Amino acid sequence: MGNTETKRCRNIRRVLIGLFIVCGYMLSSTYAGAYLEINGEETLICMTALNIAFGSMGADHPVYRNMPLGILYCAIPFIGFFFMFFDKKSNVKNFVGLACGIIGCLSIAFPIAVNSSDLLLGFGAFLSMICYMIITALSGISVFMKLEDRKNDESGSGRLEKHVD
Repeated sequence: MGNTETKRCRNIRRVLIGLFIVCGYMLSSTYAGAYLEINGEETLICMTALNIAFGSMGADHPVYRNMPLGILYCAIPFIGFFFMFFDKKSNVKNFVGLACGIIGCLSIAFPIAVNSSDLLLGFGAFLSMICYMIITALSGISVFMKLEDRKNDESGSGRLEKHVD
């Protein structure tokens, strides 16, 4: 009984799968970052995470200096999705969800904190940050729900054995 997934844990896992899909969509198809270059002229360049990560490797432009973050933007939703989708019984998926949510929020906020005058937050990054906050909260709730279910299973099976004797 301890390895089965309860209905409420299954529902939260399905919501988390959907949120990771939304995060991946928002960062890869909508604007992940809107970069404002202030070197004499003001130009607004809006790019997706895929463009930042793989658009122009090796180009010496301020936009492409965040290429590792673009790769991170693309990797976090996929890692979280695969753990949530395939790990149905253990509590590892919830800790991965917590880590992905926290790392996702920090990776979106980090370039803005470092380059506050040169970088604006894109619409997709803003919505993804909200989704990552929800993912972090739901993963934390799910960790405690899984521990509570495990504790109830252990105490319930002990009572059953006492009644059988």
